[in-house]
Amino acid sequence: MLDILAIFRYNGHMMIDKEIQMKRFAVFQLPEESKFIRDLYFMGTKEIAEISDEYRMVALIDSKTLDDVFTIGNIGPESSIERIEPMHSVSVGDIIQDVIDDKTFVVAKYGFEEINMKESV
Repeated sequence: MLDILAIFRYNGHMMIDKEIQMKRFAVFQLPEESKFIRDLYFMGTKEIAEISDEYRMVALIDSKTLDDVFTIGNIGPESSIERIEPMHSVSVGDIIQDVIDDKTFVVAKYGFEEINMKESV
């Protein structure tokens, strides 16, 4: 019998992991004054990647999965969030970067999609 400690969803696929390590994720959001803020929900992943240099890092979140980052960024616990700038709850169009694995994702309407950020961020 498998000694399963966790089953979780990652990028639309079910994964089984015997040990999920705590990671650090950087959360990037558009500033309120950005001209793109109103259209963000309707933008695709490619369009968001093209404007990623407009984003600011607003927080670091200690979490095990992207889904947990989303939850923590909405309801806490606050002890898992290191705020760098004022932030709103994590939502569609926000960018989450896995600091350890150096992979970057955008919060999509359903789940997360990997993107490549512009260098200037």
